Formats: sequence, structure tokens, C-alpha cells
Amino acid sequence: MLPAQFRFWLFDRMSVKTMRYVSAFPDRQAEGLTKEVYDMIREDFFRNGSLTSRSKVPELMAAIWIAGRESMLVEDKVDRTSKDAICAVLSQINDCPYCEDMLVSLVHASGKHDAAEDIFERNGLDSTDPQLRDRLKWVRAISTPGTEYVPPTPFSSAQMPEVLGTLLAMSDINRFSHVVMEDSPVFAPLGVQAGKALQLRLFGSELVPTRLLPLEPGRSLSLLPQAALPEDLDWARPNPRVAGALARYAAAVEREAASVVSPQVRQAVVQSLAAWQGEQMPISRSWVEKDLAGLAGEDLDIARLAIVLSKAPYQVDGTLADAVLGDERDEVRFVRILAWASFAGARRFANLIAHRSAQEDAQSIARPPVVVEQHAPELAN
Repeated sequence: MLPAQFRFWLFDRMSVKTMRYVSAFPDRQAEGLTKEVYDMIREDFFRNGSLTSRSKVPELMAAIWIAGRESMLVEDKVDRTSKDAICAVLSQINDCPYCEDMLVSLVHASGKHDAAEDIFERNGLDSTDPQLRDRLKWVRAISTPGTEYVPPTPFSSAQMPEVLGTLLAMSDINRFSHVVMEDSPVFAPLGVQAGKALQLRLFGSELVPTRLLPLEPGRSLSLLPQAALPEDLDWARPNPRVAGALARYAAAVEREAASVVSPQVRQAVVQSLAAWQGEQMPISRSWVEKDLAGLAGEDLDIARLAIVLSKAPYQVDGTLADAVLGDERDEVRFVRILAWASFAGARRFANLIAHRSAQEDAQSIARPPVVVEQHAPELAN
């Protein structure tokens, strides 16, 4: 294993290797909230481009860190390995190779090498232990647009706030990173798939120390002020720590977007997402145009990016990003817009799952109990 100081320097350098459109704020110049978040990420996890790509707007970097740390990294009702693994599968579906490779490596770091290899191979998960297999098959089905059959939710009601918070944060990270991270920094030598699989396992062995330190629950909440939990995220309320994290996260995104996302764009995006039930979108991007009526100029470009990124992130390309960046190439403005757009899509995705889960619970309660006839034991002669 590499020396700690060199290892984390290497992770940081690798993580920004494929960053585009934005740049991470220089570590040596960091102060205030930026330095606080940088230090906590380094202490509790490891610095990587999926987080530092928002660093030009420190409140947004803090927001995604709080949501991710308290939902995904802290072990509460759900073990960390399950959360890393379902996030790896989700990243595949959302076409974020950067996130996928990092998370597959984290599953390797947990020692679940069979599961990590199954996820990487995108196979039937036959080598994975039964409980984790059920969880991965569920998230694969529920996050794949147009899936006809989704198995029953393999988590209890008490676990769902943590699971939904995890999927919300990772879905946001996937969308944001799909735009600003051109590819994974881990490349297969000569295009050999087995070579990349080996690299991810080796990378995972270097990530083992990131899993050894117990994380203090709620430690990150002090980074941003307390906020009210939005009504549509009420599913998080049974877990006060997760609810507090998501409330701060949502409030920060809305505050930072206020100056760059017009009411007309908000209305168009909200209406478009309200009508979306997670179905597969057509291959041609012409499907988005009907939701953009009445918009023009930069409002049109922002709404188009937000809706496509929300419903079909794999259809986002440089044309959409460049239109929003414009000639000024203002990174701060772009981060604010992209964070809002990513959050909007992730929020709708998580709420669709929450609704499905609530329906399952209601059906379970309504179903009459099975009565097993009891017979008194026969008396011995």
C-alpha cells in the first residue's frame, strides 16, 4: 500500500484528470467554507472530482458533501457496502463512467470482490451474496427507464430514508459528473476489459483506509445553516439526521440558483418533470422541444439542458453544455445552473421511488393476514 500522504495526493490528481468546463479551486488557496469542506472530505473520505468540481461555489460543494456523507457514508440502518454497490449500479444506468469506476473500487475496498466484479461485468450478479444480489437487482430495475418488472423493495421502511437519500445524492452526482467529467481516469490498457478490472481492484486496495475510520454521524451538518425540509422530501423525516442533511442540501441549491435560473425556467422544468413517470425517452432529443414553448435565449438553453439531464442524462453532450456556458465561460454561473438542473432530476427520481415504496407499504397493510389454523396437540395415552 502506498504511503498515506502520497496516496491521497495521487487520488486528488487522478480525480481531476478528466475534468472539463470547470476546475477545482486550488487547495493551497482554500479558506473559509472551502477549506472546511476540503479538510472534512480528506479526513472522512478522499478528495475527488465528483465533489471538488463544485468548489467554485463552496455552498454547493458543502451541500452535496453533507447529503452524500450523511446518507451514503455514515452507516446507520444500512451497511456502507450495500450503499456503495447500489450507487455503482445506478452510475452505470446514468452513464457516469467516472462515478461507476470509483464506486466499483469502493466495493472492492470492502472486500466484496465477487460483487464488485459482477457489477463491473454487468452480468446476472450470480456471484454476489443473496441479500446484496436482491438489492442490486432492485436498483438496476428501478433506475432503468422503461423496465416492465421491478421486484419488491428489499429494504425496510426504517431503512428507506437512508436508501432514498443515498440514491438522491448519487443521482445528482451522476448527472453533474456526466457533464463535467469527460471520462473515468482509469483506462483499460489497450482496451482490454480484464486489465481495467484488475486496475479497479488495485485501486480498491488503496481505498481500504477510507473505510476503517468510524464516521461521526451528523458531523457535516454544521457546515450549512439549518433549513426546513421541503414537502416533497418528507419521506426523509423518519431519520432526523438524513432529513437535516437533505434540508440543508435543497436550501443551498435553491439559494444559489436564485440569481441564474429564472421563474420561467423553473416552471418549465417542474412541469416537465411532474409529467414524467420514469419512462424511456426517445432516441432523438426532439422530445424535449414540446416542453420549451415560450422560452427563448439563455432561458431556452438552461431549460433544455435541465430537462434532458433529468430524464435522459446519457443524451447530454457538449452542445447542450456549451450553449449554457456561452462565450463568457463563467464557471461559477455554470456550476450554479448545473447543480440546480442535476438536483431537479435527482429529486424527481428519488420521489418516484418513494411513491412506489409507499404504495407497496399500503398494499401490504391492506392485504388481509394469513390465518394459520392451529390444532391442539394430541394428549399422550
